Amino acid sequence: MAQKHLRHELGMTRRSFLQGSALALLGLGLGGVTSSLGLSGCSANRRVQDSVAVWDLFSGADGENTRSMIASIMEHNPSLKIEPTTLSWGNPYYTKLAMAASSEAPPSTAIMHVSRMPGFAPGGLIEPWDMALFEEFGVDSTKFTEALFSAGQYAGKQFAIPLDTHPFITFYDRDVADKAGVLRSDGSLAIDSAEAMYEAGVKMGEIVGGAGIAFGYLLDTAQAWRLFWGLYNQTGGEYNFEAGTKAELDVDKAAVVVQAIRHWMDGKCMAADQDYAGGLSAFDGGRNAMILSGVWELNGFRENVPALAASPMPTMFGHPANYADSHTYVFPTNRRMNETLKKKTYEFVASMLKLGDRWGSAGHIPGYLPSQKKPGYKGLELQNEYSQAAQTVVFDPPVWYAGAGTDFQNRVCQHLIEGFRGSVEPKRAVENLLDTVTAIAKQPNPTN
Repeated sequence: MAQKHLRHELGMTRRSFLQGSALALLGLGLGGVTSSLGLSGCSANRRVQDSVAVWDLFSGADGENTRSMIASIMEHNPSLKIEPTTLSWGNPYYTKLAMAASSEAPPSTAIMHVSRMPGFAPGGLIEPWDMALFEEFGVDSTKFTEALFSAGQYAGKQFAIPLDTHPFITFYDRDVADKAGVLRSDGSLAIDSAEAMYEAGVKMGEIVGGAGIAFGYLLDTAQAWRLFWGLYNQTGGEYNFEAGTKAELDVDKAAVVVQAIRHWMDGKCMAADQDYAGGLSAFDGGRNAMILSGVWELNGFRENVPALAASPMPTMFGHPANYADSHTYVFPTNRRMNETLKKKTYEFVASMLKLGDRWGSAGHIPGYLPSQKKPGYKGLELQNEYSQAAQTVVFDPPVWYAGAGTDFQNRVCQHLIEGFRGSVEPKRAVENLLDTVTAIAKQPNPTN
């Protein structure tokens, strides 16, 4: 498919990744702002003394947005010097961050998916933030949603400060949905059960001449997990994935979710054979009228679907729950950190949180609630159609081996895909998933 958008999927441009595009590591010449390749750009002997070195994994439009926000911060506060470094999204980013935190020259702060924090905090690779110090820079720790803020905690301490949350939601063509009669009088989706989802998909499919719903999951290392885990949490089912123990969840409830998705994938309600890029292409091109996708794809959809609408994932199994992850700032253990640099680091993170309305323009929901209330964010109509998803977010299990870009997500997806496609029965797919999680959970945490 033609690539018109530079966006990241949980940190990088998923479309450009799938098409083999090179990541854009931008150096905008913003007086003290640099973008470095690899770890050498963050070495202590090259760093301006007392400048804040920050690592991120933002490329494309998000990378440009980040650099613009940093430039604004330094323009309004010339004494705050910031050195950004962009690295490639994925597990290699976290490997490099762990290595840096074990060395003498880690960055002052770094972006981390909150789902990866449980793998870093126990081993001492990152330190907890001092929330009282943040108050000196105008950030109130009570101004975050409880679900999001608590996800950044370990052993009662705050190890991750949320810049955003990026949930897995529903985008749809409002015109088609209206013609299909699947909207309530207020324009929201009239979907409150798995069967209602099926019926809505079929009705929209009759209008577009194919399956009503797009969902790209084949050959993907996360999509099946995102859909399953969000919907499993809607059932109220419990789980235990603690390291070193036998993995447990409510097999019957999990099997109901897998069976529902399998039922949807009959070619009438939902396409059964889409990979990630294929799902995007089908929705962009109007061949499907709805897509289950992450908010990071917003800009591309907005460009291609004139009547684009969005909503949190419909509550279909009793309890509101929306799968998500979050870009957070962490504080790597740094033996060279001094009080001056520490305060500057806190000031930088606080400044980025306060610019959350600008960060939210690409689809992310700002983590800091005052940023959501700014006119700039309030004026983003589409974002506000799904912003309530932040109230019911659920994340990966808080264990060291789970999270964005991990082998855990990849391996459980393989079992879920078998269940979705009907090659194994739903209950067997769940049991196989549990066997795999148990095997992973018994491995030692390499960061300890």
